[in-house]
Amino acid sequence: MDSLYEELVMNGIIKRCPNVKLSDYEGEYSYLGTTLRQANIEPMPSLRSSAVHDKAPLTKSVILAGPRGTGKKMLLHTICNETGANLFDLTPANIQGLYPGKDGLKMLIHLVLKDIKDMKK
Repeated sequence: MDSLYEELVMNGIIKRCPNVKLSDYEGEYSYLGTTLRQANIEPMPSLRSSAVHDKAPLTKSVILAGPRGTGKKMLLHTICNETGANLFDLTPANIQGLYPGKDGLKMLIHLVLKDIKDMKK
């Protein structure tokens, strides 16, 4: 299994994230919450709200979508740093030409899934 992990690291599939903390991502001030409260509207529960944690199921995967510059990559780096998760970069630009053809793509997916399964043990 070490050789599979090493191959994914050497090919740039598994990457080290920049050191971004949750406090860097969140910022210091809730502008939306303050604006809503000034209008006598209580904002929806936040990520740190116990109401959210009581009602939300355990999430094992997330897909981030949206326009450029909205913080998707920074959020990804934050999550990886805060949880100690490995970052598998499977973006088309990153995997292009590494494992050519349909068989190559199948092999890449097999390697990634096998490595993920081994990490869960």
